[in-house]
Amino acid sequence: MIKAGIVGASGYVGLELTRILFKHPKIEKLYLFSDHFEDLRLFNDEKIFVTSRSSYKELVDTIDIVFFALGSGETLKILSEDKIPEKFIDLSADFRFRNPSEYERVYGVKHVLPEVLEKTVYGLPEIFRERIRNANYIANPGCYPTASLLGLYPLIKNNLTYGSAIIDAKSGISGAGRKPSDKNLYGNIAENFQAYSILNHRHQPEIEDVIKEIGYLKILFVPQLIPTFRGIFASIYVPLREEVSSEELFLVYEETYRKDIFIKLLPPSCSPELKKVRGTNWAIISTQVDRNTKNAVIFVAIDNLIKGAAGQAVQNMNIMFGFDEKEGLDFLPLYP
Repeated sequence: MIKAGIVGASGYVGLELTRILFKHPKIEKLYLFSDHFEDLRLFNDEKIFVTSRSSYKELVDTIDIVFFALGSGETLKILSEDKIPEKFIDLSADFRFRNPSEYERVYGVKHVLPEVLEKTVYGLPEIFRERIRNANYIANPGCYPTASLLGLYPLIKNNLTYGSAIIDAKSGISGAGRKPSDKNLYGNIAENFQAYSILNHRHQPEIEDVIKEIGYLKILFVPQLIPTFRGIFASIYVPLREEVSSEELFLVYEETYRKDIFIKLLPPSCSPELKKVRGTNWAIISTQVDRNTKNAVIFVAIDNLIKGAAGQAVQNMNIMFGFDEKEGLDFLPLYP
């Protein structure tokens, strides 16, 4: 049994973390650090202790693992001013890049803890599980990179692709976070559809940085906003190095992910659906080969708040502490 803390517990991701960890059988005490208590009052239980963000420095020594559910730059600020916990999982981008100068270029924030960055592991379990098992500090991946990398990994691992991949990815509005803006007002989202951050989205260099760890592939990434609250749907188009059938490609993915309980594979010519991943830590993937261009066509669907954020963070925690990987995450979709 362990004690966990969430800094930034009142955001979309923080609330999802609270919901999952509240029911997690290995969590004996959950500390919620936030300056906005309205939603957190609903969690009225002796297992939960709600306090201000400023209390973090006083309580950090009593907590086994801290989740930082904050915007980019905010985790760095807290860790540079207060004590670094024994174990942490950061859900911002502050520790996702191996090179601090790349983080500074993409986010425009000086990385003041390069020595911590060196010890931090990128927390995509299906690719880096063994590194995660021995790590104390985890950088939880972004939602778009999670879907994109899970879709591409079997091809790169098995040297079946080359050149460049096109990632056409759609996100629900919760991916923009809870802070209000014109882009996430209901009147601007309902019955609408648009691309955004065209050819300069911050998740593209994150995807490319991880790909350098496992192989080589250039990326053309275009994100789009769809009028739904949660979910990521990535359509990926990538050339194949050799001629394979859709059935053979399916077998490659099946072999790659045979031990990964949260990867759900569909047979060729089927498509994932967002409603079937809502509220789960699943990634539903389908693969096929276009006979005309000989390109692989891959579809990936995840819940951006769960497998793309909070659920994946808990999956990482389970691996770090030697718990069953699906502990606290074995829930079914929220449909119909």
